[in-house]
Amino acid sequence: MPILWLVVIVCAIAIVVYGLMVMKRRDRSQANVISITKRTKAKPLQQTGQKCSFCKTPSKKLIFYARENGTIVGLCKDCRPKAEHQNMLPL
Repeated sequence: MPILWLVVIVCAIAIVVYGLMVMKRRDRSQANVISITKRTKAKPLQQTGQKCSFCKTPSKKLIFYARENGTIVGLCKDCRPKAEHQNMLPL
């Protein structure tokens, strides 16, 4: 008779563990997470670089300046005179 109780207890523990695994898998599938391989296949990374903070055109090389309030802006070659006119500090 004690062996029968042992089998029942082991089966109950296995059922509880399986139920917890199913619940955890369900929570993970409902999260807003996508696979990195899907992302790289769907849309390649931008090859043009970052956008200028003033004119919003993509540029491969930006020069970064600090404004008086401490914010950082990245400017393209065409917008650099605007930064010098506003007395921004280059970083």
